Amino acid sequence: MSLCALEKRFTCPTTTTPLFYQAKNDRMQTQETAMEDKHDTIQTELLDSIGWLTLNRPGCRNALSIEMWNAIPDKLSNLHDRGAKVIVIGGAGTNFASGADLQELEQIDNYARAQTLWHAISDALEYLYSFDIPTIAMIEGACIGGGLLLSIACDLRYASTTATFGIPIARLGIVLDDDNIARLTYLVGPAHAKEMLFTGDPITSQEARSIGLVNKLEDPADLRSRVEKVAKRLVENGYASIIEAKRSVRRATSETARSGLLPQHETVVVSSYLTSDFRARIKRFFGD
Repeated sequence: MSLCALEKRFTCPTTTTPLFYQAKNDRMQTQETAMEDKHDTIQTELLDSIGWLTLNRPGCRNALSIEMWNAIPDKLSNLHDRGAKVIVIGGAGTNFASGADLQELEQIDNYARAQTLWHAISDALEYLYSFDIPTIAMIEGACIGGGLLLSIACDLRYASTTATFGIPIARLGIVLDDDNIARLTYLVGPAHAKEMLFTGDPITSQEARSIGLVNKLEDPADLRSRVEKVAKRLVENGYASIIEAKRSVRRATSETARSGLLPQHETVVVSSYLTSDFRARIKRFFGD
């Protein structure tokens, strides 16, 4: 199936479900006290010092709305405050995240709306990338667009053998910022990054593993147990050692390594959502 055909199936109406909730003022690490409302578009639970953050829009393959992007930093912070030493991000159902909510993209008709969307995305991703404790992306099914950006902002990525990866910015005619492109490039190298960005074509989990986009592959039935095993190992290991290693790697791949990059102007990124090319392309995603 082509990426365009795949993306058409990832849309659903924008949710109006509230995203924030008042956390209970305790650190009880039980499912009963840690699980949020089952109807929340982002669920969290804390079990044995492992925080689980679940994107919860399975009916539209966990397409990421602006509300969800805005909620991610608070959800992560709340899990940390409750005692999480590692956080696993996954998707409800059989997909990680199919990308942006295309109906929200179609409604962008001025610079302010485009800027609001971009700030929601970029702020969430930077918060996740700079987060104090280790993060793991547990990837099943579609990991497309914003879903891929979310996964590469995590420290580790474990995927099922049936997962699919892609970043269709060229197919939409929009611009991605330097930070996200740098994260992708550090993982897969310039040639593979350019191929993914230029073509927008999806790749299989096996291809993703071969180019370094994911750490390991597992059968779908074994993925959660594998991730849980890794998360428990991180909890058991020297915590200070892991935190300082994470900070060192972030410095090595951010401040020093990126010093030669030209700054990406926000106006270029935001304005790309307002071009006639983007408007025509997003309509084609809906089959117009």
